[in-house]
Amino acid sequence: MAFLYVTLSFLCIGGTIPLVPDMHRFFVDSRGLMSTNEFAGYIALAQAAPGPNILYVALFGYHVAGIPGALTTLLAISAAPFVMVIMVAKFFARVHANPWREIILRGLAPVTVGLMLAGCALLTQSFRGAIEWVIAALALAVFLLRPKLHPLLVIGVGAVLGVGLQL
Repeated sequence: MAFLYVTLSFLCIGGTIPLVPDMHRFFVDSRGLMSTNEFAGYIALAQAAPGPNILYVALFGYHVAGIPGALTTLLAISAAPFVMVIMVAKFFARVHANPWREIILRGLAPVTVGLMLAGCALLTQSFRGAIEWVIAALALAVFLLRPKLHPLLVIGVGAVLGVGLQL
């Protein structure tokens, strides 16, 4: 598991959400360590909790190996990006006026968006029927149109809807 995260950490462009399909492939499809619903639930819990959204990585590790698993996965996913950020910062400090810098950054943006959309598509597999899709689409529309909603209101509405859909 640590090797998976060290390997994936080199692909952390725009955060860890773009890595969700690869993590799903490892934990659900190839190893059978959790179900798709558990996988999506851990991500939803980490996204709703205060703090960095990388917490779902620790939840996966905890699910598999308890506290040592959580600590190992966090260290494994964080080590390579930490070193890469330092190296890239030094590189960009030297080439800040070079036009290639802007071209590279603009090229990474659609890659990040595509990876994030792939992760979203994978997470929607846990939706059981049309009503979940309608609720998710409406919630997305509300969040896009009203970006200053209080986080506790969003969490509360999500909790009520989640419990209601499970009944």
